[in-house]
Amino acid sequence: MLALSLQLTPRFSSAMRSIGIRGVSPRATWSRRLALACLSVSLAFAAVGSAKAQGLPTAQSPDTLIKMVTQDILDTVRNDRSLQSGDLTRLNALVDQRVMPVVNFPRMTALTVGIHWRRASPEQQEKLMAAFRELLLLTYSDALKQVQDTTVQVRPARYAPEDTDVIVRTFVVRTGKEPIQLDYRLEKTPTGWKIYDFNVLGLWLVDHYRSQFGQLASARGIDGLIAALNNKNQSLRKLAAKSGS
Repeated sequence: MLALSLQLTPRFSSAMRSIGIRGVSPRATWSRRLALACLSVSLAFAAVGSAKAQGLPTAQSPDTLIKMVTQDILDTVRNDRSLQSGDLTRLNALVDQRVMPVVNFPRMTALTVGIHWRRASPEQQEKLMAAFRELLLLTYSDALKQVQDTTVQVRPARYAPEDTDVIVRTFVVRTGKEPIQLDYRLEKTPTGWKIYDFNVLGLWLVDHYRSQFGQLASARGIDGLIAALNNKNQSLRKLAAKSGS
């Protein structure tokens, strides 16, 4: 497989500039895009229903959960040309069915929007979650093409039995490339461990987007932030359709 390009793709750079996100180095950008792809595929079969289907215990430690599903999912993507090609319909269905059940996305979005989240109405919060989810999906979908020569090493998590918030450290290893550290932040809920943030190269996703979204919300209000995200998502959909045609 071709080595990763370290240049920004038009889809990613356009998305970030249009909503006010600048100053991300090319190496860090590509590493985060690849890591998010690995995050998505490593979680795809971690939902409770899938665990039951594979005969896996549903009550697992966070590091065991991530370790057990990673290789299976990498193999799945390697054998699924539609996912490798960035098929948004296939990817969207996979995220809905497999990823979202093991991610606390309301909390992730709330932390990302920051103080403005509490000022948003329930309807605005729903719209923010939908727009943010789609932005991540559209921006990073083509990074799935980069997982062919990728493996993930999971480090044993260090935490007390009573802990309800932990960090699981992993390394994304690519042939001929330096390993990329990818840390998952999880919380223990009544239905099991759920991810609500992750860190690549020292930058937590929530912190990065919060600074950008906060500026937009302060300048344009909650509805202005929603509109900016929806406008960009519309542009990204058109770009994805054009590149796939």
